[in-house]
Amino acid sequence: MRIMSSMHTAGTLATGLWLAGAMALAGPAQAQSVGIGTTKGGATAQVTAAIAKVVSAHAGLQMRPQPYANTSQYIPVVNSGKLEFAASNIFQLTFALNGTGMSEGRPNPNLRMVATLMPFRVAYFVSEKSGIGSFADLKGKRLPGFKQRALGTYLLLGTAANLNVSTVGWNFVQVPNFPRMWDGFKRGTLDAAIAAVGSKPTRDMKAAQGALRILPINDDRDSVARMRRHLPQSYVMTMKANPNLPGLSGDVNIMAFDYTLWAHKDVGEDIVYRVAKAMHERAGDLRAAVPLWRSFKAADMAKKVDIDYHPGAIRFYREKGMWRQ
Repeated sequence: MRIMSSMHTAGTLATGLWLAGAMALAGPAQAQSVGIGTTKGGATAQVTAAIAKVVSAHAGLQMRPQPYANTSQYIPVVNSGKLEFAASNIFQLTFALNGTGMSEGRPNPNLRMVATLMPFRVAYFVSEKSGIGSFADLKGKRLPGFKQRALGTYLLLGTAANLNVSTVGWNFVQVPNFPRMWDGFKRGTLDAAIAAVGSKPTRDMKAAQGALRILPINDDRDSVARMRRHLPQSYVMTMKANPNLPGLSGDVNIMAFDYTLWAHKDVGEDIVYRVAKAMHERAGDLRAAVPLWRSFKAADMAKKVDIDYHPGAIRFYREKGMWRQ
């Protein structure tokens, strides 16, 4: 019996040593992989690339950007649970949840807020040498036109409503997405383009066409109310002249709306918690990523909005004393 016991002990020890050695050779367990929906270029791509980098380095996760032609394409992918995270503006997320506006008749009820990121400051850009000084001056010029439910259409409607300008009879050149619009502006086949202030496309357009000008909008209460009929929760910001940002040769009022990170409601609470925690703790890394991130404030991640937050995000914000909803 002693011999059998000794042999059993030795065998168990040998098996344990073999398993330990095999695990050592295999190295540490790979971090869980999650995806984040994004666009193939432009401001959204820059925003999500920075999030993915910080999360992959500091959250014990591997976050991989999954690019689509536009936000409308990845909204239903996240809603179905085939993609964990995504980023978009606040009004497009609102439309998606409720099945209104850009998502008319197609509600996506499984989306939950993770964080408010930064204000997106968006405007129509023209070349300074064009002589165009106002949105009304675009009548008769070649403007980008989009499908009825496209983001570009709603930005046009919001801008025109703010300025109380009718665009009936204007010359719209149809483009399928924002990258094609920017390409058209760079080639000189479009006289104006929509872009986020400080984004890479504005720098590319400046390199191709020279100095740019931002077309201003109004900041009075009635103008903002008209704009919000098309772009819920949008607002107006006054930006100071900044020679480092294309188009900002002087102070100008521009459209703004918050950008958001969101997730499918069934993404694990711990995963969302870790994403929010990494972003909060590495806020400096995010702000250093690209100019778009410079206005990011970790204290505003839990900003009150008319959208439900994911439980994992709520848990982190409560721990930090940030939850006020």
